[in-house]
Amino acid sequence: MSGSPLIIDLHGNTLTMQDQRNLSDFDDIAFENGAIAVWPQGFDNSWNSGYCCSTAGELGLNDTGLIMKILDKIISNHSVDESRIYLTGWSNGCGMTHRLAVQSSDVFAAAGCMSMYQFAEVETGYTPIPFMEVHGILDEIVHYGSAAFAGVILGIPGTGVEQGALQNLEQWANLNGCQGVIPEIIVVEDDYDIRGYTDCENETQVMLMTLFFAAHNPYEHDDPVA
Repeated sequence: MSGSPLIIDLHGNTLTMQDQRNLSDFDDIAFENGAIAVWPQGFDNSWNSGYCCSTAGELGLNDTGLIMKILDKIISNHSVDESRIYLTGWSNGCGMTHRLAVQSSDVFAAAGCMSMYQFAEVETGYTPIPFMEVHGILDEIVHYGSAAFAGVILGIPGTGVEQGALQNLEQWANLNGCQGVIPEIIVVEDDYDIRGYTDCENETQVMLMTLFFAAHNPYEHDDPVA
């Protein structure tokens, strides 16, 4: 047997791994697809995603190294298909997903996450992998039009970067060497659309799913607000 696919699902800032498990329902998705799902726990319920407003970021913690060690442990104890290791996460966990994707692209088959953008330094050896960002137009924390977070109003430094969902899509298109001047419209529904680039290096695609009526937390089980 070649082993099972593995999904890493990363929690948002101030939340726990159990919160993320309850929110995302990736245990059900993993079960239905014969995959293994794991929920790592960041220091002080946070990740050093390379940008803004988390304890782990302020301390400069090596969370990339932490995730790699967790992966090594899982692979040594379970039958994992190392060609099918995937990343996802929400908010600060999405920022960490971006960071891992651009700094450890040789490890991950694909990544997709919700409600944060790519700000981490890209490794020189980056190899294109498929990526999807999911973002709500009504996001009040990480704005759809720009990453001028609500923290600007509260006087939190470092929260005024002018990068939004469409700019994030274009950044990934450049990283993956995608062809095309503008993104293709892939799907249009009443409450969301998907647009992106399908002709990219290494047979990859990059996509943006825009949720027309969603705020920062688009999950069905949306009790947490941080």
